[in-house]
Amino acid sequence: ESLAAVAARLEADGIIMDARIMRLKSRLDGTELDIKTGEYIIEKGATVQQVLSILIEGRSVLHKITLPEGRTTAQLLRIIEKDKMLTGDMPEVLPEEGTLLPDTYMFHRGMTRAELIEKMQKAQADLLAEVWPTRQEGLPITTPYEAVILASVVEKETGRADEREEIAALFTTRLKRGMRLQSDPTIIYG
Repeated sequence: ESLAAVAARLEADGIIMDARIMRLKSRLDGTELDIKTGEYIIEKGATVQQVLSILIEGRSVLHKITLPEGRTTAQLLRIIEKDKMLTGDMPEVLPEEGTLLPDTYMFHRGMTRAELIEKMQKAQADLLAEVWPTRQEGLPITTPYEAVILASVVEKETGRADEREEIAALFTTRLKRGMRLQSDPTIIYG
């Protein structure tokens, strides 16, 4: 929206007394083109200077979505699909298992589900590119994708962070010996 439209809406909502004063102040300050788009919280009774400061600094409201570790891609996609702040349909081509980084993501109102999924895929690719070269020598995994698989199975095997290292060591030993993992979570990622 233009500054005039924003000022008119703020006046109509009772946030400011007169939209013309806001337009004039921003024109005199040379800030009328510095207003940033976004969703803002502005208290009734705020001065024109306070309102302009908020809009120019771009202190917009961020929403969050938490996508927990240890979930399958299908489970993560269901959480994304149900979020009411995200917009748009789910992409027709769904991401492969292990290509989304579970985390808490902050976003502005209007972000599409497809954009969030792309952001998650990029975050996963960036993380793997960062940690793969620093992996421990002698592990029985040969690709970053195999590392994600093993980490996912370990995550599903236990919800306790203090047990993960021990379980990962057990699974690594079994893989080195050519044994089956014999872990129920392997069925989930089949």
